[in-house]
Amino acid sequence: MKRLRTIEQKIECIKKAVSNAQEHIRAGDPRRVYSQYIRYALDEVSDINFYRSTAARDLKRKDVIHEHVVPHSIVMNKLLALDPLTFESVMSLIKKYYVICAITKEEDKQLNAAGLRSKMPKDWESDNNVFARYEAVEISVVKVDKS
Repeated sequence: MKRLRTIEQKIECIKKAVSNAQEHIRAGDPRRVYSQYIRYALDEVSDINFYRSTAARDLKRKDVIHEHVVPHSIVMNKLLALDPLTFESVMSLIKKYYVICAITKEEDKQLNAAGLRSKMPKDWESDNNVFARYEAVEISVVKVDKS
């Protein structure tokens, strides 16, 4: 049975994963050593910003791909750059950039074909719309309340 944790506990877990990753970076370890830990910690808060494409709205889980609207590497780099690393700074970053969206397999192919599998459009700045990749290939989305 999955243990229920508070948002404070989940954010504390993310902070620990980020601090640990920063230690690995200082030690010169490769990215693959710490990237997954941050990914696993972030998975715990994936329900905060969850969307579905309009095309995937009525599809079952097996028929969609859960995708990071802003690629994981960008979110991770932003987390690693936080100073100070506080509940408020982590939560603010998550609310702004850690967005998960269920899209169709065809929409995933569109993102890949446009060269947007793991990067934002060329002219994207972090203050811009987080859905810029989706807009570039005309994927429309709706917010899902998972509470």
